[in-house]
Amino acid sequence: MTLLAVENVTRRYRMPRQSILQPGPVLTAVDNASFTLQAGKTLGIVGESGSGKSTLARMVMAFERPDEGRIRLDGQDLNALSASALRAVRPRFQIVFQDPYGSLDPRRTAGWSIGEPLRATGDTARAEARVAEALEQVGLRAADAQKYPHEFSGGQRQRIAIARAIVTRPALIVADEAVSALDVSVQAQILNLLMDLQDDLGLALLFISHDLSVVTAICDDVLVLEHGKTVEQGPAEQVMAAPRHPYTKSLLTAAGLT
Repeated sequence: MTLLAVENVTRRYRMPRQSILQPGPVLTAVDNASFTLQAGKTLGIVGESGSGKSTLARMVMAFERPDEGRIRLDGQDLNALSASALRAVRPRFQIVFQDPYGSLDPRRTAGWSIGEPLRATGDTARAEARVAEALEQVGLRAADAQKYPHEFSGGQRQRIAIARAIVTRPALIVADEAVSALDVSVQAQILNLLMDLQDDLGLALLFISHDLSVVTAICDDVLVLEHGKTVEQGPAEQVMAAPRHPYTKSLLTAAGLT
């Protein structure tokens, strides 16, 4: 079953003026991107810095609107929804950012941060129990809800960020460079956690990364972006074993995978 459908999506930004008499140039960050993601599957979005990966993530999360195209979750066009209707479907899709410390309020406890999505959607019934459950699902203790972000290691903080993402029991998680700021050994732990959660909860993962070795290990399918354009997409094993586009080949060579 198709959970997420991105249809011919384009996002442009007006850049600063280079002349007082001329408007600023237009940057096309994402150019006519399309893909689908099935429930319970993982799609990797790969490319170098500036390729449009994070812009695509923000549009999927409805933080930004595409200039063209549509993004559908469960068949609903997210950008056609009213603010109240979008809040109602927000529990179905959540995001895990690259920097766990930057995404957590240092003045608030871990439990407060994990419960934030529940408060944002008005779903506060049994919030304390849901927070405790989420902590245990990511390998922490319910008692850790009373601690502050500085009391945790980097890997533990990313587990807290993942707990916040799953506390609403979503169908889709967008992981935007979710392991790139971690040590290699901790990366493996977090990747294993994400795969275990996917199996246990039936999650779909949109996994955004510049690390092709990680994408190869965990993704069912992959989409390669270069300067906002899709240059290659297909099953991860096929794309990584027999890339067709020179850009994909260069990424694999740079990663030491060819």
